[in-house]
Parts: sequence; C-alpha cells; structure tokens
Amino acid sequence: MSSISSIDTSVYSGLIESMQATSGKNAPEVAKTPTFSSSDVDNSKVDLSNYYSNIRPEDLLAQAGENVTKSAQDLDNAMVSALENGMGVNDVCNIKLAQAAYKANCAVFKAANEMSTFELSI
Repeated sequence: MSSISSIDTSVYSGLIESMQATSGKNAPEVAKTPTFSSSDVDNSKVDLSNYYSNIRPEDLLAQAGENVTKSAQDLDNAMVSALENGMGVNDVCNIKLAQAAYKANCAVFKAANEMSTFELSI
C-alpha cells in the first residue's frame, strides 16, 4: 500500500460507538464529539513530481474531440427522436441535456486545444 492511499481509520472508532446508540428513550442526550490531537496527523512527505508525467497532450485532445463528436451525435439523436415522438416533455428534457453536454464538451475541447498549443513568450 502506498503512503498516499494509507488511511488511518482509528479516529472513526469513537464515531462508530457513538452511532450505535439506540433511538428513542435510551438515546444519549448529547452526542459524543471525537477529539483529535496533532499527533494523529501523518506529516510524511509524498513525492508527486512525476504525477502527470505519462499524460500526452495529443491523447487529451483526441479524447476531447471524440467526446464532442459523440455528444453531437447524441444531440442529433435526441432531436430526431423528438420529431418521431411528437415532441413530448421528456423529449424536450433530453434535447436540453444533450445540448448542455455538447456545449460542455466543446468548451473542454477548446480548453484542451489552447493548452496543447500553449507557448511561453519571454
């Protein structure tokens, strides 16, 4: 187990015991509040210097482009389905949701394109 995924669950034991109190007449009047000390905090350092090292910008741009294409097809399908069904309330909701997804994917594609062509000028 890596140090980033190790979680100290000992602080939750008091919470579990206090939650096992029954409801009604024999419930505690005041809930127990767990106390934490600074010694419970893990202050070890985690090296994240290579966290993003395996991400290639062209993969991000390609995936964003595929998402735009798929959301455009979903929007087209929602509109065709609405025309075939006589434009009910459900069809309107589907079109609005597909349109919002298409706009969001276009914004992500635009941002990914701008990041992939980022240039530092001195």
